[in-house]
Amino acid sequence: MKSKPTQTVKPLISQLAVQIIEQVRSENRGEGMHLVEQALADAFRVSRSPVREALRILERKAIVVFRPRRGFFLARPAAQIPNLDIEVPVSTEEEKYRQIAEDRVRGKLHGHVSETELMSRYGISRVKLMKVLMRMSQEGWVERRPGHGWTFPSILETVEALDQGYRFRMLIEPSALLEPTFRVDPVLFARLRKEQEDLLASPIDGTMPFRMYETGARFHEQLLSCSGNRFFLESIQHINRLRRLIEYSLRVDESRLSRYWEHIEIMTMLEQGRRTTAAALLRDHIDQARVKKTSAPETNIR
Repeated sequence: MKSKPTQTVKPLISQLAVQIIEQVRSENRGEGMHLVEQALADAFRVSRSPVREALRILERKAIVVFRPRRGFFLARPAAQIPNLDIEVPVSTEEEKYRQIAEDRVRGKLHGHVSETELMSRYGISRVKLMKVLMRMSQEGWVERRPGHGWTFPSILETVEALDQGYRFRMLIEPSALLEPTFRVDPVLFARLRKEQEDLLASPIDGTMPFRMYETGARFHEQLLSCSGNRFFLESIQHINRLRRLIEYSLRVDESRLSRYWEHIEIMTMLEQGRRTTAAALLRDHIDQARVKKTSAPETNIR
C-alpha cells in the first residue's frame, strides 16, 4: 500500500500557527478559551483564511479543538502546550520576492516593467508572480499601472534620503510616547517582547535581514499605535514602506542584532511609567541606527 504523501505547510501558515501559540502563552490562556478567528486576523494583520488554516494545524496537533458553528477552542491550558515542531520551508514565492527586492535595491529594476518580462527574468509562472506582485503592492514598493504592467515608485535610494527618514523618525516616535493619550497595552507588549526575544535567539542566516525588518518595523508601528493618535502611526508606516528594501540589503551581525534588546528595555520603561526616559532612549536608539546604516558600505545606495 502506498504511503500517504507528506502535506506541505505554507510558510505563512506555519508562522501563524507558531505566533498563535506564542500569543496564547503570553496571555496564559486556560483550557476551553475561544480563539476568535477575526481577532487573530486583526492581531497578525492577515485575513481570516490563513488564520483558519493555522488553527487547523493546531487542531491536528491536539492543541485546539473545533466545535461546529462555534469555532476553535484551546484543548489544553497554555502551560501544557508543547513546543511546536513545524517545518517552515522557503516557498518559491518567497525566494522570488527576495530576488526582486535585491535587484530593486541594486538598481537593476526601475520604472515600468511588464509581467511577461518579470516571468522571463525570474523563471516564475504568472500565478506565482501575481502573488509576489500583490504582496509587493500591499507593502507599497510596486504599483499596478492602469491597463498594463507595473511601476516601481521611489524608495529611499540615497544616503541623504535614508538619513532624512531617520531624522524624521527621531522627531516623531519619541513624541508619540509622550502623548497624553498614550496607553500601555499589556497583551500587545507581551507579544512584542516575545517577538524580540525569539528573534534574538534565532541563528543568523539568509532570512535574518527580512525577519529583522519585519520584527523591528512591527515593534515601532505597534508602539506608536499606543499613542492613540493615528497620524503618528500613518507617518511611520509610510517611512517604513520607503526604507523596507534598503533594510533588506544591510549586513547582519551580532552587534546590530543585539540592539533589539533596547526594544525590550523601552517597553519595560513604559510599563514602569517612565515615559520621558523611554522617549529619550528611543530617540538615541533611532539615532544610533541612523549613524550605522547611513555609513554602511553594503547598503548599495548612492
